[in-house]
Amino acid sequence: MLPCALAAREAGAADFEIESTTAAQAYEVASPWGDTNIERRRLMQTLGFSVYNIQGDFTPGEADYSVTMRLRLDADFGVNGHLEGAQRGGETDYGVAGGSRYIPGLYEAPLDLMYAYAEGRNLAGGWLGFRVGRQYVSDVLGWWSFDGALVRVTTPYYVQIEAYGGLEQRGGLPLSTSRFERQGVWRGSHSGYGEDASRPGSATDFPSYHEAQLAPAFGAALESAGPSFLHSRLSYRRVYNLGTTITQQFPHRGGGYRTVKGMRLSQDRLGYAADVNLPNLGGIKGGFTYDLYSQLVGSFYGGLEVYAGSRVTLGADVDYFVPTFDADSIWNWFTHDPITTITGRAAVDITRELDLAAWGGVRMWSAEGNPEEFGAGQCEAANQPADCVGQVSLDPADDRDLRAFSRDEENRAVSVTTDVLANLAGRYRTRTAAVELRGMLQTGERGRRTGADLSGEKRLSGQRYALGARVSLYNWEDPLRPDRGATSFGYVLGAGYRPGEVADFKLEWEHDMNRLVGQRFRVVGLVNLRVAP
Repeated sequence: MLPCALAAREAGAADFEIESTTAAQAYEVASPWGDTNIERRRLMQTLGFSVYNIQGDFTPGEADYSVTMRLRLDADFGVNGHLEGAQRGGETDYGVAGGSRYIPGLYEAPLDLMYAYAEGRNLAGGWLGFRVGRQYVSDVLGWWSFDGALVRVTTPYYVQIEAYGGLEQRGGLPLSTSRFERQGVWRGSHSGYGEDASRPGSATDFPSYHEAQLAPAFGAALESAGPSFLHSRLSYRRVYNLGTTITQQFPHRGGGYRTVKGMRLSQDRLGYAADVNLPNLGGIKGGFTYDLYSQLVGSFYGGLEVYAGSRVTLGADVDYFVPTFDADSIWNWFTHDPITTITGRAAVDITRELDLAAWGGVRMWSAEGNPEEFGAGQCEAANQPADCVGQVSLDPADDRDLRAFSRDEENRAVSVTTDVLANLAGRYRTRTAAVELRGMLQTGERGRRTGADLSGEKRLSGQRYALGARVSLYNWEDPLRPDRGATSFGYVLGAGYRPGEVADFKLEWEHDMNRLVGQRFRVVGLVNLRVAP
């Protein structure tokens, strides 16, 4: 793998900035079974441009305007690279091998507009601000992106009001990505379907691949704007789906596919988060999200941190999460139960050079019904052997006794599986060197993973040169697949050179080994260049 990065530092002129980042990598992934090699050659390029103080000279507290944008290109020249003979090109050409290797929505060089907006601040005596264009919103509801307008009113009474609306950024639309959509739906462009042999004949060739449509959205937030030790934000967001979507994977008995069309809900969510931090004392934080479509608390968290003197920090955290999905997703028909993590932590600065940190707790996985017994009970209700799951078709719709068993609340009582978590880290630092030791453990009924790594770095000649190394040892076991347990050993050796402010170079050699994949080697080269226009 060989990455190369090019990034521009801030422009010499005060009113504009141009940034560019280039990363290239090449690697080969070997199958654990030794019969498949997937080669990849990737290029990632971003280009950003910003103009500030469009109004003229900047005056603190007065209105100012700016425009900023960033493009991203992710090119993968390894697409189709592992397909040979009659399957060559099959990942992107439906006409190859009867479409058996075709992947809808896979592109060799997708281009997306990460953000592009005009912004005004401190308008109307500091009360009003706005953004127009493609932009991000980040709060307790998660990272989200839309094309539209946002208006923000900041009052002198420690309260800020925000309202926004437009179209959610969705994959398959021009210059867009799917990373900001709700989970559970596979969407993308159906452009060219039925026009030539390189594209599917119709949407029914891939009924689970929904056609991307415009998604109207709006939201609002009430946020604190001081004092400095307190921050809170109440957020609401609603998004709609448009167009026609196939609602089943296979055609029904009468032929054809059922569909749903028109404007309908995609997501409808409410969230609140707050944190208080007092210097020399500690802090407290908490938040929750509520999914109005699923009518359940999707997540909540809380944390307490205590500064026990100048060198010791103690803390405790709880995190609760239930998977929720886009309202069009089939996963809404299935049970989805919470994951709860409760941990405690401590960090100690023993000296200015040496610090230690420990973190540990439990993670509880909830399930409706007992996974160890439910399948056997279904088999018995259907007059099948107790180990019939996966060997015969069990359809409650066709069997009254099986349906009664599956719906009986006594058979669906919540069961909990618990994992124990632990992490330990220690670090020693000087002005020119650092050594760090980290260890982790996660163990429970479903398996175990444990290991540690030791790393170090030494900088020489005024930090112009750097030498680094890391050694690691990990072991894992899976009771469901006992043949997949293994112990892995690896090491990394690296060196760096920085001739000046405009560039630095790094080279790493990595060697990993375990009984499943044998020996794996990787060479990483990194070049960073910083130039100003």
